[in-house]
Amino acid sequence: MPNAGYNRGGLRHRCLEGTREDIISEIMHWTEGQENPPICWLSGSAGFGKSAIMQTVAERLADTGEGVLAASFFFLRNAGARSPFTLVITTLAYHISQSIPETKDFIQHALRNDPTIPEQSIKDQFQKLVISPLRQLGHRPKPFVVVVDALDECDDHDSIGEFLIVLASEDQLPLKFLLASRAEDHLRKTFASEMVRSRTYFLDLEHFDAHNDITSFLKSCFTKIRLENDRTLQGPNEKWPSDKQLTALSKRSEGLFIFAATVVSFIMDGEGSPQERLKQVLDSHLGLDPLYAQVLSTVKHDQYFLDTLATLILTTKQLSINSLGHLLKIGTDEMVARLVKIQSLVKIPANNDGIVQLNHTSFRDFLLNKKRSKENYICPAGYHAFIVVHCLVLIIGMETWPEDDAESYACSQWFYHLDHATKENMLDEHWADISKHLQDFFRSDGLEVWINTVIRNGGSNKTSQYLKAVEVQIKVCFIM
Repeated sequence: MPNAGYNRGGLRHRCLEGTREDIISEIMHWTEGQENPPICWLSGSAGFGKSAIMQTVAERLADTGEGVLAASFFFLRNAGARSPFTLVITTLAYHISQSIPETKDFIQHALRNDPTIPEQSIKDQFQKLVISPLRQLGHRPKPFVVVVDALDECDDHDSIGEFLIVLASEDQLPLKFLLASRAEDHLRKTFASEMVRSRTYFLDLEHFDAHNDITSFLKSCFTKIRLENDRTLQGPNEKWPSDKQLTALSKRSEGLFIFAATVVSFIMDGEGSPQERLKQVLDSHLGLDPLYAQVLSTVKHDQYFLDTLATLILTTKQLSINSLGHLLKIGTDEMVARLVKIQSLVKIPANNDGIVQLNHTSFRDFLLNKKRSKENYICPAGYHAFIVVHCLVLIIGMETWPEDDAESYACSQWFYHLDHATKENMLDEHWADISKHLQDFFRSDGLEVWINTVIRNGGSNKTSQYLKAVEVQIKVCFIM
């Protein structure tokens, strides 16, 4: 793999060539070298397969049998505890206590002596729960490795920046940190700072040619499709897909594994024969957006579908089928029937208690961007107001603490959606409905339940600030 480094924004990047296996080998080599920088940043655009590479590296480190993988954390936007930075250090400490049992007593001792550690600064948490326990183990021939994926999916940019500075400022770090993300501006600036730059090994996927890997991936997937559809695809005089089709599809991927994976899901999961579905893909334009539009064009856009999709896109936390159904007052069978139609774009859980997830965050970006979606599939701004009403309905009906994720979400996030509805100037259109439910809310027993829930979850200071913000927002609403 040639070292074709270049400068960009103050960073010295190693432009990766070869195959995905070459990239993984490069990273594994970095983990083994004591002289290598303690931080490795794998950067690249959306859809380049960074998470798949990180997952493979983590699995190989875990399979070495030498306890090399100390901990891992995979950020995911709008996924509850995996979206903010709040629980990162404590989660890493817990993983370390499990993968390196000798550290467990030291970590537990630190928390018993000072239960406030999880509320302290990132630097203090890191020192007391990670660095100190590991240093008490003494010297180790091979360094431990921590894997943290999708830094750009964390919604707390300041904390991510502080975390990187803490990692870089630690002398003789008893860990190596493998990090991956898009090269977003706030991350690029932090990595470009002198301290972080001098302690980081940069691997850049931007110019990586994944053509051969994607072709191999497609061949493997199409072999599986042929086996599952042997009666229609095993004709003696027909090769499917043809070499021409496979080459065209590989070119259309433009190096994006997410495109290839979405195409395969579209062909496998949709209605009609695999041949017809592949032809539809090849007849469309390049890129993911036309593929998103193509998938959505095959679905009946009834109210259940629109309500489900909009809520899935706009909620700040990913919810289960059951919780989404409870929040929206939609039967789970109705919801699943509609989600199945776009299962090439979303991950549908095996049971209704499982979380519904987007296959890629670019689908959310597509739905929220008028230029990309051509306004045909854009998620209407008015859906924030729609979610406010459904949250209030749930809270009004509560007589005790939240009993499931839907009620917990309603209590913690109704104001967030009200705030966004206000900023989008959507209250005029939906004001009659929101006003009625707000008045019912303030007259109901649910108000007391909500206040007590906020106090229990946020503490008195946070609750006081929250209630004042709500008061101001409500005054603005009623003036309108």
